[in-house]
Amino acid sequence: MRLVGTRPIQTDRLALRRWSVDDAQQMYDNWASDPEVTRFVTWPPHPNIDATRSLLTGWVHDYDRPSTFNWAVWLGDVIIGQTAVVNLETEVDLAEVGYCFGSRWWNHGYATETLKAVMAYLFDAADVNKVEARHDPANIASGKVMEKAGMVPEGLRRACIVGSTGPRDAQYHGLLRSQWRDRR
Repeated sequence: MRLVGTRPIQTDRLALRRWSVDDAQQMYDNWASDPEVTRFVTWPPHPNIDATRSLLTGWVHDYDRPSTFNWAVWLGDVIIGQTAVVNLETEVDLAEVGYCFGSRWWNHGYATETLKAVMAYLFDAADVNKVEARHDPANIASGKVMEKAGMVPEGLRRACIVGSTGPRDAQYHGLLRSQWRDRR
């Protein structure tokens, strides 16, 4: 595995770039404060813009480490979501990816386009052997994103995600580099 950090990624419709603290207002307004968006993630809605600004300050600081992979997802001049490697297991060259998008941009293929681009980056630039992601089984749409991006279901892990309502199950999906190369 090569720890190459967060570099810009361009897709047909989207630009994935490093965060800036100046992005706080868009993140807060577009999804971080929305209870509908945060319903299935492991963090509650941000109570105010200061919480978002504080989070982004930490994320920007983390860019000093080459093991940080964290992108703002831009559609034109609007930040519509976020994606990052949320767990990195260098012993087995595995990267777990997470993502979150504002509800106004759901059902347009942006999450799938983003996940495909990040997987390609991780396989090509970072030389990972496996990319995986997980979702709450009740969040069927997120599972569909993973499958459309080429990931295969790997199984259910019970009561392993801490959520606002207590422990929740997680459905895992993954893709090996060899599988990804075969599908290209």
